[in-house]
Amino acid sequence: MSPADDPAAWPALERLQEQPVQAARQAARQADGLFLFHDACVLGSRLNLAVLADVQGRAYAAACAVRAEIDRLDGVFNWRRDDSEISNLNRVDRFAASPDLFSVIEVAERWRVISGGALSARLGALGERWRRPGAPSHAEMASLAQAIASEEVGLDPGRRLIARPGRVRFDLDAIAKGYIVDRALAAAMSVAGVSGSMVDIGGDIACAGPGPSYGAWRIDAPDPLRVFDNAPLAFSFDLREAAVATSGCGPRDIDAEGRVRSVTLDPRTGWPLAHRRSVTAIAPSAMEADALATAVLVMEPHEAEAMLARLPGLSARIAAPDKRVWLGSPPLRAIEYEPSPQAGGGTDPLWKQGWYADITFSAPPKDMRRDIAFRSPYVAIWISDAADRPVRTLLLIGRYKEWHESNHIWWRLNRGKVDNLFSGRSMSTRGSGIYKVYWDGGDDQGGLVAPGTYRLHVETSREGGGHEHRVVELDVSRPRAFEAELPVTARSGGLFVSWRKF
Repeated sequence: MSPADDPAAWPALERLQEQPVQAARQAARQADGLFLFHDACVLGSRLNLAVLADVQGRAYAAACAVRAEIDRLDGVFNWRRDDSEISNLNRVDRFAASPDLFSVIEVAERWRVISGGALSARLGALGERWRRPGAPSHAEMASLAQAIASEEVGLDPGRRLIARPGRVRFDLDAIAKGYIVDRALAAAMSVAGVSGSMVDIGGDIACAGPGPSYGAWRIDAPDPLRVFDNAPLAFSFDLREAAVATSGCGPRDIDAEGRVRSVTLDPRTGWPLAHRRSVTAIAPSAMEADALATAVLVMEPHEAEAMLARLPGLSARIAAPDKRVWLGSPPLRAIEYEPSPQAGGGTDPLWKQGWYADITFSAPPKDMRRDIAFRSPYVAIWISDAADRPVRTLLLIGRYKEWHESNHIWWRLNRGKVDNLFSGRSMSTRGSGIYKVYWDGGDDQGGLVAPGTYRLHVETSREGGGHEHRVVELDVSRPRAFEAELPVTARSGGLFVSWRKF
């Protein structure tokens, strides 16, 4: 079986060498029918899709069904599109909605009650005010938030009629992506010959059918408080007929006048969240996980604990700089990893001061619908010393090590330790085709290198041919800020790096 596409940083496969022999053989037989797809530009994020099917043609049919369903629902829920259904709803006071739109608004209004207002789909006017020039005051936003919360939204299920008061503008971002993931998963499972699937859109993940980890789907979750794709793992768990979503601080947060502002608003105050926290929620559906993650993020921990006590079958993990705790029952085979120190924790003065390389890789555009054979490149990004001896592998896009043999420069340097460099992971929302990694002076053995001159390598290759290797020199011999860039190319994307302090 040849995998159908590059699953960049895709989150679900178990490492078979960690299983007993019998379980490994069973999972290996399952993996013979596992086909992987990746699209770097879906709903402003990334799509990673796994399909268990009897033949490749049916897996591809499932992938096409998934993408068609996503595109259809984007026309329903994307308020940024003037022609979307939600935009049409926000222009009138009474609206006959489609089953999809009515269902999600109905669920969102129910969660508004369940969460005591911590989750709301009525954020449109609040978001608009933040996007206008001139910073609002706390009093202005609180007054607007209270006025919106006091409005009565009318819902008539029989006719699917929505009565929208003038001050209410619907924004379903906190819940609609989960609904789209659920519907995309249903589309995949509806294809004959498909026995299992996992859909991941920007960190919202839902799965059905057996997976390759003891019949489940294994999720490796990086530290959600670090906004990099190569952040160390924080915990792992199994999913069976369930979903997971993560909300919290991340790369979408806004740097305004030197201060980072969360993109998540508290519907009760209209103000961005002040705390540095992240929440991973597990629920039977991605829509419920999406709603739960956002609600718990906004609430105080004791409020969230009381809410979850009333919601059997749901659980959430709260991560803060000083605390990590599960509310509700932890998921199957949950493993917590000891947090690794932040950059700057070493003994060398340069790293101890918090200097690090902030690296952004922009993948070349690719659309699964246009050409399934035009695959996203397999990418290796690594640090070497001035003599090109490998120091640290920062990012590998392409889950299987066999695919990276065509990245022959990286492969020649690292093939002896390649098994230790691959890990699947589930990430929170990232930009379309954008990968952020960092280097804090560490090497692949867990030590720290001395300040000096190093080289940042980006190597890309495609199954159908084509190879490129580019290098950026990094003089990190002393504490000084600088920037460097490799321009975007159609074959291998682009890279921007800045040397800065935490």
